[in-house]
Amino acid sequence: MKTVFIIGQHRTGSTLLRNMLHAHSDVSMAFDEMNLFEPFRKNTLDRLLHKSKMSGNRVMELISAGFVYGTFWKQFLKSGISLVELKMRLNTYNKVSADIVVKSVLDILHETEGTQYVGVKYPLHISRAATLRDWFPGSKVIFITRNPKAIIASKLNDPATKIRKKKSFFHRFGIHYFTLLYFCFEFKKSVSIYFSNKNHLHLVSYEALVSRKQNVLTSICDFCGIGFEDGMMCVSGKQSSFLSQKDFSPAIETRNPDEYKRRLSRFDLWLIGVLTDKSFKKLKDEYSTNL
Repeated sequence: MKTVFIIGQHRTGSTLLRNMLHAHSDVSMAFDEMNLFEPFRKNTLDRLLHKSKMSGNRVMELISAGFVYGTFWKQFLKSGISLVELKMRLNTYNKVSADIVVKSVLDILHETEGTQYVGVKYPLHISRAATLRDWFPGSKVIFITRNPKAIIASKLNDPATKIRKKKSFFHRFGIHYFTLLYFCFEFKKSVSIYFSNKNHLHLVSYEALVSRKQNVLTSICDFCGIGFEDGMMCVSGKQSSFLSQKDFSPAIETRNPDEYKRRLSRFDLWLIGVLTDKSFKKLKDEYSTNL
């Protein structure tokens, strides 16, 4: 079994990239993210398993109850993975660890789909990129990133963020700047992690992915040792947080990469620039080499 993973910050176009990979006849991607080692979450799979020794039965009870954080676990029935089969595999271990669960899921996906590659987008937080390499030696790991101003504008415009900000003036101000600052520091951290692990990662920028799809997808296919397929070009990602439902179409992916300039205040643009420009320039220099 060969594995391919997508890691990076949220709001970087990972769903679009996941769908493009899944459209390839040699690749089967899990339907959504697993989010292990996610900061500020007490119920990620790794934390639950670290707290106590668990049997396969107990792990499956937590997954079935929707208690484990991460869209893949919360909506496990969409995964196409047999609950019975996964439980049987986990029950062969005296103590179940997070890597055993992920490997078991991918093993079943591989047996079910019969593709050369199986994979997941955001199996774990980007800060644990080295852990992913330890769990899956020889795996193909794609690091996806984006202009940090666009990342933050997209997150601030996300419906869930908007709802939280409406609770009060304090929420509006506090959530806005907590989100902005957190995503700035996450961006800086992600760039640092990329350069610490660059020999094991394939760099992709969202901007290049939507403006030069075929070139970028061909480079990804070369990285994985598979041929480019035209069907990879015919998919879309999540609806942009900048668009209404009636405006959305697959072709929208190529529109206005500078939309963030209209969505952020001058102060926000300045602040994000102060905090991230140095890291972003370093990453853009890397784009020019790799893309």
